[in-house]
Amino acid sequence: MSSKLKDLIYAKTGIAIDSDSLVSDPGGQILIASLMALVAKSDGGVSPDEMTRMVELLRDRFRLQPGEALNLITRAADEVAETTTLNELLNSVNDDLALQHKEELLLMLLHVISADNEKDIAEMKFLAEVVEGLKIPGKIMAKVYARYFEERKRSAG
Repeated sequence: MSSKLKDLIYAKTGIAIDSDSLVSDPGGQILIASLMALVAKSDGGVSPDEMTRMVELLRDRFRLQPGEALNLITRAADEVAETTTLNELLNSVNDDLALQHKEELLLMLLHVISADNEKDIAEMKFLAEVVEGLKIPGKIMAKVYARYFEERKRSAG
């Protein structure tokens, strides 16, 4: 993990990062939770369905207890998402996440956006900014959408 990301996470949360794997350490979890909180807030507020979905995603992805996942998303929304710009977060993601982990992140963001079953232009615009900021090729984004729709189909049937 770059010292730039470690410094950003430490400055915003007080958590010192020693691990090489961003997605398995607490700082990486906060980074991902922060992006989820930002996408949920981008339409003006976080709906109960969005909060529930974020907790489920964090619980499943990081093997957290529901209370831990709720605490993580609340902390991320309060401490990081409020004081950190989208560009700072995207720069950190670009510096430290492999393409595979970026795909996972985008898939999680799609699930948050769709949690309240409302198409919101602000959330879709935010997603487009994230995709652009992460420099995700169209072919990769098509793969992410295909995975998303396959997961939705499986969960509905």
